[in-house]
Amino acid sequence: MRSLPTAVTFDCWNTLLREDDWYEAHRRRVDALLHAARETGARADFEQASGAFDRAWQRHMDLWSGGIASGARQVATWAMHDLRALTHGASFEVLVAHFENASHSSCVVPLEGAVETVAALARAGVPAALICDTGLTPGRVVREHLARLGLLEGLRAQIFSDELGVPKPDARVFHAALGALGVAARDAFHVGDLLRTDVAGARNVGMRSVRLCAAHDDATALPEADHVAASHAELRAILGVP
Repeated sequence: MRSLPTAVTFDCWNTLLREDDWYEAHRRRVDALLHAARETGARADFEQASGAFDRAWQRHMDLWSGGIASGARQVATWAMHDLRALTHGASFEVLVAHFENASHSSCVVPLEGAVETVAALARAGVPAALICDTGLTPGRVVREHLARLGLLEGLRAQIFSDELGVPKPDARVFHAALGALGVAARDAFHVGDLLRTDVAGARNVGMRSVRLCAAHDDATALPEADHVAASHAELRAILGVP
C-alpha cells in the first residue's frame, strides 16, 4: 500500500473548481463595464467595451505571468481608462463589485470527483489546503463557492494571491500553506493543472507534485510533474487514499 502524504495542497481553478459558462460571466462583466462607463459620460458601445475589457484582462494575465498579482479593481481601472471613463465614485465601485461577483451568475461547479478527493483525505487524516491564484474572482468569493459545493470544510487553510499579494510560483504562497498546516515540504504533495505555476512552484520548495489534466491539459514545454493524473480517481490512487 502506498504511504500517505503528510499533507496535500490544491490549486483551485481546473483542479477543484471550474467555471462552466465563462462566456456568460464575460458578458455580464462587459455589460457592467459599459453601464459604468456611460454613467460617467463616456460614449461607448458593447463592442468597444468588450475590447477594453479583453485588453485589460490580457494586461492582468501578462502581469500574472511575470509574478505580479492584480485583480478586479485594477482590471476595472484599466478598462475604464481605455474607454476614457472616470475611475472614482459610486459607478466605479459598483463596477468593481460586478467584476468580483460575476462568477456567481454563471456556473461554477466542482470537477468530477473533487469533492470525493477532499473528503477521502479528511477521512484518512491527511490535512489539505488550497493555494489559489485569483483573477477577477477574489478569495472572498472563491470561499463562498467552496462552501456552497461542500469543499471548504476539508481545506484547513486557503491561500489566495489577492490576500497574500503574490501568485504562484512564488515560494511564499507554498510556505504559507505548509506553515498553516504545520508540515514540512518534503512529504507533502501539491496538485494543480499548470506546469509553470503549480509544478515548478511545488518543486522549488521541495514538495512532490501531481499535474491533474482532467479539465486542462497543459502542453507547455516545461518540466513535468512527479505524477500525472487524468481524473480525480487517478489522483486518489496516486495519493493512496480510497
